[in-house]
Amino acid sequence: MRIICFILIFFSLTGCKKDKNSSPEISNKMILVYIAANNNLQNEAINSIKKMQAGLTKTNGGTLLVFAKTSSQNSYLLKIKHSTANRIVSDTLKTYKNENSSDPVFFQRVIADSRALYPANSYGLILWSHATSWAPPANKRISTESFGSDDENEMDIRDLNKALPDDLEYLMFDACSMASMEVCFELKEKAKYILASPAEVLSTSFPYDQITNHLFEGRDGLNMVAQKFISFYRSMEGLHSSATISLIDTKLMDSIAHESNLLLSQKIPKIPFNKAKIQHLDFENGSGVPAYDFLSYLKNNYEPTEYDRLKKQIEKAVIFKGNTEGFLGIPIREFCGLSIYLPEANDPYKSYYSNLGWGTKAGWNKLFP
Repeated sequence: MRIICFILIFFSLTGCKKDKNSSPEISNKMILVYIAANNNLQNEAINSIKKMQAGLTKTNGGTLLVFAKTSSQNSYLLKIKHSTANRIVSDTLKTYKNENSSDPVFFQRVIADSRALYPANSYGLILWSHATSWAPPANKRISTESFGSDDENEMDIRDLNKALPDDLEYLMFDACSMASMEVCFELKEKAKYILASPAEVLSTSFPYDQITNHLFEGRDGLNMVAQKFISFYRSMEGLHSSATISLIDTKLMDSIAHESNLLLSQKIPKIPFNKAKIQHLDFENGSGVPAYDFLSYLKNNYEPTEYDRLKKQIEKAVIFKGNTEGFLGIPIREFCGLSIYLPEANDPYKSYYSNLGWGTKAGWNKLFP
């Protein structure tokens, strides 16, 4: 309880008043970091914000805003400013009551507030929280990929898709398991680029003190973010050296789905798959349903000539990919940058998955018995 109160004091120390009668200037780029940390990531969220402050030294005419909810009380919209102090000194633009940060309507409201205060020619969005890969929630309902955890409430990937604006330059996930074909295809109309990890993301998070400036530098900057992320984790020792990262060009998602559908119309591997040789990309027990490396699956179920066209589209879509040698002590021997779900006999997710964009457009629903 003392830690939460300490956090709230930091958020309430500074404020920023804007003239309500003046029209806001249009900046080059506005980046919103949406932190849903009313969960066990409270301390990590605060550390990430402090690192953003330390790392923000050059914005190229842009603005960095952070929405943060770290308790069951108020949440805040901050304008990040450079500081190396070991506390949050950024300006508080807006205070919200105890709203559910996983509610799509509230999520849209925060985005609208951010854009009204700081309109820009280009927008980036970073989603920071827990995320699941097909894991049923506590009440045992079937759930798809989801983002955000606010007192055990989560946002379904379909609701996230509806809530997101359509004009993002990029969408970055500081959350687990979001560089999957299912997620990237579902969100392909929302952003030009998706930067995410196919596997889990350790609570250490991204090294924001090293990457924040690059968030304002377009595609090349995103490439640097990915490179510095994986370099950061490669420099770690032991189990802390665990990471995967991918930068995805979403305009290739339709081509991948098209080639996948063609492949499955010609040959459907029989279930059960021989999964022993396929590279797993889920490493923590209980983190969600199994995820597999897409090309590793193809390699172990098709001849090279059969999936060559699909392979080329996957490789074109993945602008950058990187991984540590292992994850939580488990070797990573193959990594293409995108994960995929492999159905099982009597699969409880059959009905839901078959109605996802990837399930229908890519023909992946044909794999369900």
